[in-house]
Amino acid sequence: MPILKFNGTTEEKVKEYSKKINEIADLIVSKPEAILMMVNNNNIFVAKNTNKRIYVEVDWLKRSEESRVLLVQHLTNFFGNQGVNVSVKFTEINNDLYVNNEKRG
Repeated sequence: MPILKFNGTTEEKVKEYSKKINEIADLIVSKPEAILMMVNNNNIFVAKNTNKRIYVEVDWLKRSEESRVLLVQHLTNFFGNQGVNVSVKFTEINNDLYVNNEKRG
């Protein structure tokens, strides 16, 4: 169950990205209905003359390095443009996720 949490971007932009959920599911080998996206609404503050930053946290069951790279590229292609840095942090939640009283992973 991949959970993508966005910081430094707008709810509208995340909603627009969520329209690509089938593409994302194919890239990371997941069911579209298993993917969650959230806007953390955390602002990011950086020094003057620093590129704008978007920070995405991904909690998921362990996947291959290839899946990580493909998702990072997909996120960067969508959110990154001139003057925007996209950072992605992965956390594997194997054995730590329960859905409807069932342990996943």
